[in-house]
Amino acid sequence: MAVESGPGIPPSALGARHPNFGRLIRDEATDTVVCHVCGRAFRSLGAHIRVHDMTAAEYRREFGLLRTRALSARSLSRQQSRTRLAGYRASEETQTRFEAGRAMARSGELARRRWNTDAQRRPDSEELRQARRASLDAGRRTQTRAAGERTAAALRAQGFTDLEQALRTVYADQQHSIEDTARILAIGRNPVRRLLTEYGIPIRPSGQNSATGRRARVQLNDRAAAERVGAQDIRVWLRERTAEGATLRELAAATGRSIPWVAARTGAR
Repeated sequence: MAVESGPGIPPSALGARHPNFGRLIRDEATDTVVCHVCGRAFRSLGAHIRVHDMTAAEYRREFGLLRTRALSARSLSRQQSRTRLAGYRASEETQTRFEAGRAMARSGELARRRWNTDAQRRPDSEELRQARRASLDAGRRTQTRAAGERTAAALRAQGFTDLEQALRTVYADQQHSIEDTARILAIGRNPVRRLLTEYGIPIRPSGQNSATGRRARVQLNDRAAAERVGAQDIRVWLRERTAEGATLRELAAATGRSIPWVAARTGAR
């Protein structure tokens, strides 16, 4: 029997066309779904929407719903799903008929064909767009929260109480580069630049090297070379290879650095 309204149905859903576009309206209290056209609630809209001269496919397109959206109450959808599954399991003929489709699904062919159909090239439904936006927003919130936790942990490890204090100490006082400041405080380089501007901390011009900055770059290059050859200390590794008879050219090729760079660390002339 149709229900004119019920608990959980927003007043805006009644008597107006296109309410809640892109979302199936449910009355959880009565386990029914609400017609977007007339605002009446039913266990299933499949038969009802014929009075509005619409098919199920036309209804979904009209109101921005997923093409696979069941137009029925949750309990009815679950019951129908169980019935179909039981029928499938009881029929060898049905299972054989669906075997080709299952094989295509396993191989990925079914997905490829799906994306190549004309129907797939139609604009996405509003419901799908909303679901994608919600997923993207949730992912961004998770990333932001994780980044904040990494920065907070880095600040605690360095003994800082707030981010501005940390930036002034590491970048301005200790004269670390923006890259090293970002690494020490677990922040991206672009956010470091933005935060320096927000806190009124002058950004050093490109090419202006401090002694600390030069030392930091030397250490960074040394770490990269050590990681490349799997060594703990690149200088020790270079001296050991030199003692074994390796040439400067061979060591330069192994570390990915220049011959003068290798010579400076081995004491060769």
